[in-house]
Amino acid sequence: MVPVAEGDRGGAQPVSSLPPEFDPEHLGDVIGSLGYRAVSALNKGAQAAGCYHNSGEGGVSPYHRLGADVIWQLGAGYFGARDADGRFSLDRFAGAIEECPQVRAVEIKLSQGAKPGKGGILPGAKVTPEIAEIRGIPVGEDCLSPNAHPEFRTVDELMDFIERIADRTGLPVGIKSAIGQLEFWNELAERMVERNEGPDFISIDGAEGGTGAAPLTFADHVALPFKIGFQRVYPIFQQAGLSKDITWIGSGKLGFPDRAIVALTMGFDVIQVAREAMLAMDASRRRSATRVTVPPGWRPRTPGSRPD
Repeated sequence: MVPVAEGDRGGAQPVSSLPPEFDPEHLGDVIGSLGYRAVSALNKGAQAAGCYHNSGEGGVSPYHRLGADVIWQLGAGYFGARDADGRFSLDRFAGAIEECPQVRAVEIKLSQGAKPGKGGILPGAKVTPEIAEIRGIPVGEDCLSPNAHPEFRTVDELMDFIERIADRTGLPVGIKSAIGQLEFWNELAERMVERNEGPDFISIDGAEGGTGAAPLTFADHVALPFKIGFQRVYPIFQQAGLSKDITWIGSGKLGFPDRAIVALTMGFDVIQVAREAMLAMDASRRRSATRVTVPPGWRPRTPGSRPD
């Protein structure tokens, strides 16, 4: 199970009681930008390594169900959990969770280090019938991810959304965000104290985080670097007496040993890795997720191209 603090929901294992062999790491990439072979390899690799597999915002596919525990990431497109109008459907989401016992937690993606404040696009050429079914979108049409969640606009509405999902699924629910101004974080900590509710875990995504869907201006110049962002956010929750009740997850080029050690000694409980696994598949060097010229087996396949 995803490690969270004592007393949290979902029967999750507290960080303080994790066994010595626990690997505080998980992999994360998205179906659609990655093809079935790549996602399958990541899932099997996560199982072999004893870590978690983050679905990314594209939803949970059959290739996320090959053995590893999964964190279902909910982006503003609510892929795999949306109704015919593109709105979040709690009934559909809860039903999908019931059909996929590998899902151990839910991560609400507020923003991403590589492109905070921007949405995303999956070109129609990559929206195969299978991807369309997984995401709940039309085949062959550009798939747009909004830059903000239509389900909430305020901190209280975000917390209500978290509690709705947690109450229905029984799973730990957290948030992922890049770091910029601190007003949101101050208000979140204040309301968590007042309501005794809120996210079970917080994923801090540094500006070093990458995605081929990010405009260069945003990738290079927006959001705080990982270390600075965490150093500004963590004390807010520490002063509110909440820091030990939250599981902290870090991401942004943390897959190499020296950076992972620094993150863990700074106070993170878990680190996320994506780029390093993609490099092993010759994916990150392709620069743009909007192109369709990527290595065979890595890209989403066209109909009929999958071997028996």
